Amino acid sequence: MQRSTPQGEKAGSKSQLGFTIIQVVITLAVIAIVSTFGIISVTKARAEMRVQNSARRFAVLIEKARADSVRRHASVGSQATVQTFTPGTNTFNVTMDFDGNNQMQTRSFTLDPDVFFATVAQTASFDWRGRISSRLAFQVSNGTKSIPVDISGSGDITVDDQIFADDAIPNFSPTPVSGDVIPDPTPLPTATPTPTASPSNSPSPSPTATPPGNGNGNPHPSPTPTPTPTPTPTPTPTPTPTPTPSPSGSPTPDPILPCAAGVSPSSLTLSQSINAYKTGTVIYTLANATGSRTVSASVAGNGNNLTLAVSPSTISGSGSVSITIGARTGNGNRGTFTVNIQSSPTCGTAQQVTVTVGN
Repeated sequence: MQRSTPQGEKAGSKSQLGFTIIQVVITLAVIAIVSTFGIISVTKARAEMRVQNSARRFAVLIEKARADSVRRHASVGSQATVQTFTPGTNTFNVTMDFDGNNQMQTRSFTLDPDVFFATVAQTASFDWRGRISSRLAFQVSNGTKSIPVDISGSGDITVDDQIFADDAIPNFSPTPVSGDVIPDPTPLPTATPTPTASPSNSPSPSPTATPPGNGNGNPHPSPTPTPTPTPTPTPTPTPTPTPTPSPSGSPTPDPILPCAAGVSPSSLTLSQSINAYKTGTVIYTLANATGSRTVSASVAGNGNNLTLAVSPSTISGSGSVSITIGARTGNGNRGTFTVNIQSSPTCGTAQQVTVTVGN
């Protein structure tokens, strides 16, 4: 019995299965998109891990420096210190007794690649109690993500914390106590006045002898008159001739003053939570300027911790612009930063504003 051949199928041919070109292209496109997102996520995760590793290693070295000062009971001049440099740099120095032989050494350390300090140059110097003179906030950043490393006045170190320890402690106001009587101080005894000494019997002065008379009935001799000298005539002064004025030279033109720039104020203190202090304004001024110049402002070290707005953005000749600086929220935006302000074409030197951002 023979099997019947389906219509449209040649006798002896076999049915073949496969993918069309369109299906292959769509599959490859999906794989490429998923791979791209995967690579981006891995790259971002690695960059964030480098920031976290750098911040925690920096904090560990700060803890070691603090413990070293406490262990050695460090005196003034031999305190352990941690020093950072200008914004955008990725090195820091630690000075302490590394080997335990009471010999102070300074060693330089480097953050992970593409990681830098966004805050200004600062130095933490720990006394024998492990304290510093004033609290400090360091920002370890990669330009996108910043992690704060805070040191409180008592020397406590925190990493990636939004609430600064010193700000979380309320102010202490002692309750006044009523009814207290402050006793009068015991009066000092009055000194007895010293009696005035009586005048001593001084010998009487010797009498002055009267000169003898001259025998003319005058008891005192007449003095001999002194002859009056004849005055010497003063010579007649010779008249001074009138000087002839010298001809004046050609007038010298006034010198052209160089273009100069200035900013006021040079520092601001902002807050992330108090509305009245979330933003501040500085005035950038050009003097002796000609032509049109564009004014720009940026956070030093390629940081992104502040908001900046220049209004207007250009100056024609001499004039001024207003620059509004605002605090960003988030624990990675606390600390002290430097804002660079300059004009193009250049006028004078670039100006800097120091901005401190707190909670």
